[in-house]
Amino acid sequence: MKKTNRVLYILVSVLLIPFIAYAQENGDQKHAEYKFTTKGLVRNVYENDSLVKSINVLKPILIFKSKYEVDTENGDSRFTIRNARVGIQGNLSRIFSYKFMVDLSADGKFQVLDLYAGIKVSNRVEFKVGQGGIPLFNSYTISPNSIDYVNRPFVGKYFNSSRDIGVTASFKLKKNGFPIALDAGIYNGDGINNPKWTTSFAYGGRILFGGMKGWRTTAKFYRTKNDDLNNYFIWGADLRYEADSYKIEAEYMNKYNNSHDSSVEPYKSLSAMYIQGLYKIALNSVAVKRLEPCLRWDGIGYDIFNKGLGCNRATAGLNLVFNTNAFLTLVRLNYEHYFNNSKDMSKVFTTDYHNDSKLSLEVLLVF
Repeated sequence: MKKTNRVLYILVSVLLIPFIAYAQENGDQKHAEYKFTTKGLVRNVYENDSLVKSINVLKPILIFKSKYEVDTENGDSRFTIRNARVGIQGNLSRIFSYKFMVDLSADGKFQVLDLYAGIKVSNRVEFKVGQGGIPLFNSYTISPNSIDYVNRPFVGKYFNSSRDIGVTASFKLKKNGFPIALDAGIYNGDGINNPKWTTSFAYGGRILFGGMKGWRTTAKFYRTKNDDLNNYFIWGADLRYEADSYKIEAEYMNKYNNSHDSSVEPYKSLSAMYIQGLYKIALNSVAVKRLEPCLRWDGIGYDIFNKGLGCNRATAGLNLVFNTNAFLTLVRLNYEHYFNNSKDMSKVFTTDYHNDSKLSLEVLLVF
């Protein structure tokens, strides 16, 4: 069989899988019902009035984040809509899934975020094809609905686009007991919404030990070279522990500059790190579910092992989580104090406001 015919045969076989499954369901006298629940539109399949399987076909996504902040060093203040994300996600079958999400106001700009199809080959192996997250960042450093602070740590903001167009494969090497997983992918390398032709794909990978409860650690890397002037190797590692009432997280990331043109970046490496913690205090209140005091220290700098940190800050916060059942509704109050020195960090902090101390009040709604 010629190579072209073999590829065509595989593609046709994959496309026929949902139709074969549908025909088998009906041939076995099964019937399906659709219901709207707090999880969205759910497809329940019954046989002889017994539930056989349940598939979440369509779940709406709504993330709204707005804040008021005061620059405590010069007295300036502003209102912003940091995020207004809408989308849908779900499963077409036990094999195929999807996610589409846009941000109507990413700091005032429209952005297309997640646009991908998922293919679950087995209980251990899954592929995502399209535009989505790269295996470099943790959700609690970049996602507005997952971070515990008003602003992202330096690790999640100044190193690389968190999404790209390409293919990501996830492998669950060990599911029971202490989980072990591996993520790997290849991408265009130009970030979101930028399908440029390239002669050198970006690629990266991550290995994960543990789950979100208890101990969890990951090690990851990302290699991107679009041309001789944009030539970087990024690597990092993190460690976290989460119990029922508290969690603590720490991470280090380094971006090494392989370009020989010193005019592109004023460094051979950019490093950032943080350590943060949060404590949950349950309340017997009709309106407020719990209080979450939190603390974070993070720093960033060029060639820090020779020059030291260029800037570091301490953040103290308090989150009020409200009783809203299926919705996540909370208010955050944060104070960020920046400790600066004379080092030039203008490539990172592009305005004077970026490294000024701030007091912020934020409202977050998630569905």
